[in-house]
Amino acid sequence: MSDTQRSLNEWLDDAGSTLFDRGIEYGDPRHNFLRIYKITSALGVQLRDPSELALIAMATKLSRMVESPEREDSYLDLIGYAAILARCRFTTPEDWDDIESDSQS
Repeated sequence: MSDTQRSLNEWLDDAGSTLFDRGIEYGDPRHNFLRIYKITSALGVQLRDPSELALIAMATKLSRMVESPEREDSYLDLIGYAAILARCRFTTPEDWDDIESDSQS
């Protein structure tokens, strides 16, 4: 494995660790996105589904990275949000029903 590949793997490992740690602290990110989606809907913000919140979070990170490109945690967060977006987008509507039931219990 070359130095570049090892470096990429380290970024991915660190992002995975960050997601794991935040999951312990905040729970499944899909539950959080569903709660935020409900709050924003109540405020009149029109989103197609909770996964669009990952896009908003990514846009927020990208904007912050313009001002502070040296903050490594922003890159880890961006990788994490992309992974969460993929997980959300490649689920079925029934999966979201299960998430909603879980988040209410």
